[in-house]
Amino acid sequence: MLRRRKLAIIGPDRIGWQPSAAPEAPTYSPSEPVAAPVATLASLIHLTSLDLCIWAAALALCVLGCGARPRTAPAASLSDEVTLYRDRALVKQRVDVVVPPADTATVSIKVAAGVDPDDLVILDRGELVVSALRVLPARPDAPGPVARAAAAEPSDDPLGSLDDEATDPRHATVRATPTELELVVAAPHAGPFAMSLAYPTDRLAWDAAYTLTTTAARDRALLRGAVAIRNTSGIALRARTYVVDAELGAWRDHATEELGTALGRVGSSPSELTPARDLGIVPLGDGETRVELLAGDPPRKLRSVLVYDPIGTRLDHPGVSPISDPAFGVADAAPTRITESFEIDRDERTTQGLPAGPVRLFERHPDGSLAVLGESRLFDAATRVVGADTVAIGTAEGVTGHRERRDWAKDSEQKRFSEEFLLTIDNARPRPVEIVLREHLYRGQNWTLAYQSAPAAKEGPQQIALRTAVPANGRAKVLYVVVYTW
Repeated sequence: MLRRRKLAIIGPDRIGWQPSAAPEAPTYSPSEPVAAPVATLASLIHLTSLDLCIWAAALALCVLGCGARPRTAPAASLSDEVTLYRDRALVKQRVDVVVPPADTATVSIKVAAGVDPDDLVILDRGELVVSALRVLPARPDAPGPVARAAAAEPSDDPLGSLDDEATDPRHATVRATPTELELVVAAPHAGPFAMSLAYPTDRLAWDAAYTLTTTAARDRALLRGAVAIRNTSGIALRARTYVVDAELGAWRDHATEELGTALGRVGSSPSELTPARDLGIVPLGDGETRVELLAGDPPRKLRSVLVYDPIGTRLDHPGVSPISDPAFGVADAAPTRITESFEIDRDERTTQGLPAGPVRLFERHPDGSLAVLGESRLFDAATRVVGADTVAIGTAEGVTGHRERRDWAKDSEQKRFSEEFLLTIDNARPRPVEIVLREHLYRGQNWTLAYQSAPAAKEGPQQIALRTAVPANGRAKVLYVVVYTW
């Protein structure tokens, strides 16, 4: 016996409850969509896994009992919305259905290639009643060309840093065949009706990359960026597009938390910690589409700085409970290399939500040619709240660093693990130097600084920066104590 379950329906002007035993299905038409999204997916509702099982069972019964096919009605998309995550994308398609004088219509739907009917979710069916769903036979995908060729000369095109990946056969585009569905709907009267649906897809992938371009003066740099979106879904979209630099994970769980937010409850989904970047209305045709970031952003101040970062992010343990092995992170001697770097302030207003990606620092010569000075990464999760980004351009001659753990203690009863580190910088240069000491609190994310002998700033969940000046032909020492709890 099928148990009746309730499904919350959120529409433009109502919040109500309705049984989900006769669910609905989505529609898409290849006609030109109108780009005027009403709301983001954060304000929409989903079906649970059990709802989908009930939906599938009910639709199977309907399909078995269907007789002659009613007249086919045209369908045209009203608006689309795409939210790009690292692992998948969420697509919202809004459809206009015209029902003829007969009170039923068969609507043709095209959704992204590879989408299973169980992945489809009706967001708002309006006055329509869905009675049957049929999946049409699929054709295999055809291989397509490589997205773009590698550049022969240095270029300040942000996507130039991705050229090596672009020429890899694994990144070749695919001429995909969309998933085609037929949906039988009923309406209270003839005329136009609207419905919208959502589904996840792995056929919308993306990369981001950046450039910093300076002059011979090396006092200012122009930051530019771009996102390359590869559409192998088999359908063309003109969508309000957002990018979230996080994984979607279990998308129905994500939708549950977003629903809680929409209803005024507090949630803690990854998207709340990782803000979305609005890319505007983007035509996403077959193949690759480039979206420029930071267009019109003015040049920023650039300054020379030394950076000592002996550990990096390779040991970062993101768990709540810290790794308490005393040898973790100190079994091997830390490198002594210090990098000559350039530092550029981050503008929180204009960089909010920008996705992580590689960056190249160029110097433009008077004749217009470009020379690569250095490479790094921007906007990674490890540096999400950093005040300034640094790009290394080489080894700092005459300056070396040493990292030494002076003490450690573990208190199992108090659930505390503490470590004391001493950072020593030797400067053999005839002039003083300013240095950034970048430390990674790699044991876990529950930490606090109990003491530091130099100003410290948090740059990310497990990264801090301490700053000090080292006199000419002199030495500077910085001490700090970190305490982990669980």
